[in-house]
Amino acid sequence: MTSAEQSVTFLMLICAVPIGGLAAYAFRKRDEPGARGFFLCELGMAGWSVQLALLTWPVQIAPVFVNTTIRHVFQILVILGWPLLVVEYTRRERVRIPRSWLAILCVVPVVTVVLTATNPWHYLVLAPETPSNPAGIAEFVLGPWYIVHIGFAVTLVMVPAGLLAQDLRSAVGDHRRQLLLLIAGWAIGFPGALNTYLFRNVDAVPPFVDLTPVLFLVTAVLWGLALFRYQLFALAPVSRRKAVETMADALVSVDTDGTIVDVNPAARTLFDIEGNCIGNDLESICGDHPAVLEQYERGETTGTEISLEADGERRHFSMDVRPIEQGTRATGTLLLLRDITALKEREQELDLLKQVLSRVFRHNIRNELTILRGHAEIVQEQTDHGRFDDHIDEILANTDRILRHSENAKALETIIDVETGDESVRLEPVVTRYARTYASEHPSVEIDTDVAAGVTVSAHPSVGRALEELIQNAIVHYDGAGSAHIVVRARTAHDTIELVVADDGPGIDPHEIETLDAGEETDLQHGSGIGLWMVELVVRKSGGSVRIDDDPELGGTRVCIELPRAE
Repeated sequence: MTSAEQSVTFLMLICAVPIGGLAAYAFRKRDEPGARGFFLCELGMAGWSVQLALLTWPVQIAPVFVNTTIRHVFQILVILGWPLLVVEYTRRERVRIPRSWLAILCVVPVVTVVLTATNPWHYLVLAPETPSNPAGIAEFVLGPWYIVHIGFAVTLVMVPAGLLAQDLRSAVGDHRRQLLLLIAGWAIGFPGALNTYLFRNVDAVPPFVDLTPVLFLVTAVLWGLALFRYQLFALAPVSRRKAVETMADALVSVDTDGTIVDVNPAARTLFDIEGNCIGNDLESICGDHPAVLEQYERGETTGTEISLEADGERRHFSMDVRPIEQGTRATGTLLLLRDITALKEREQELDLLKQVLSRVFRHNIRNELTILRGHAEIVQEQTDHGRFDDHIDEILANTDRILRHSENAKALETIIDVETGDESVRLEPVVTRYARTYASEHPSVEIDTDVAAGVTVSAHPSVGRALEELIQNAIVHYDGAGSAHIVVRARTAHDTIELVVADDGPGIDPHEIETLDAGEETDLQHGSGIGLWMVELVVRKSGGSVRIDDDPELGGTRVCIELPRAE
């Protein structure tokens, strides 16, 4: 044995080890789409490499036809595993191959194995001129069936690569990287499997030199990168083509002349397209919908609302017209129509509901509660001995609370409806004004302020109303003995101001905080504090945030409002 032959043999065996390791990993993941085919490919390449090493060994371990038979078995694993890998990968599901198809696919492989195992009787696979102890496959003299076997293998290996290449055209992100690595591995491994046949007539290449295991190892490295770095079995690839075909929005693409290039199924349904419309003018499918043609002729637009007759009823759509560009050159236009009929109907219902509730709060409830409160005060003044004072006080308190909700609802409506920009607000005079007002109205309430002069925030004009709501909320909900204690302070950060309103009251109901965090009212969780919604809305419109928690110093609630600092 020459040192060169020995080195090549050991190199082949070494290459088979990591390939076998990938096969073992794929076997553990065999329930994932694509893993079965991956396992068959890696197992086949590992066994193939080992058989090549045994063939290269100068001391014959087994007859040539036996070695070739075993090697053909491993080759068949690769030949059948590769299409299985590609089909399951592109479809992202385990495929069940019909028995009839499987039987047809196995005809050539089974015949190949049988003929190779019985080659000494007919020499259809290896010709009689093949040496009994060849230095490598390069010394094989191929029989007619060996050529059939190679042709079958090339066919089954080439077709799946075409599927991957087609998928690559619309793939992005990690899906694209997975495809590139799979195709690159195939592009290296496929010629590697044929390298001994390609170089068999090159005298400068010794017959024992076979790079197949080395190139298989490179393939395994690339596929392993796709497997571990880009989660080949975990990330489901969804091509743009598939996304376009399954999306609910109607999509039409035309070239620069207005000729239809592509339409998705949603567009076919919307425009009632029958047959092939590719190559026709856009007007051929939109002739009954002039609004679509009008928006197309206007050029690039986004979110334009149009109405169309579809399925015998009037429907509303949001239409985008976007240019298709390749580099700096416009190659066409994309028309996207999104059905917003349900959204428009919901908006109309909500607008009607808002008008009704606004009218009720603004007129009916407020007027009737004002009358009710007046009568309660008269009864209290004219009742002797204060026999009904407790009941009347309760009536007045509840009346005031509902009136307060009414005022907050009106303020909330104004904040929602009126679009206004932020303005610079000096906090110190605002805080001082409300603190003095409520201290005079509620002598038993102690309000401390700690806001430095000149502290200015960039906020919604109603930020003062939000501060008033927090102070009023602390006073109204205080139920302890003695006087309520409220602290209002401002802390300055680099580019934000934190305004804190803390009290020693019972705290805000956790349900109120949960409702505020959820951003909606639910059947089981009705937040009574409309004012808190108003505070949250004002702060959000100011580009700030609200945080509610327990105050460690006073023992009550602490509301922290973070607002942008004015320049």
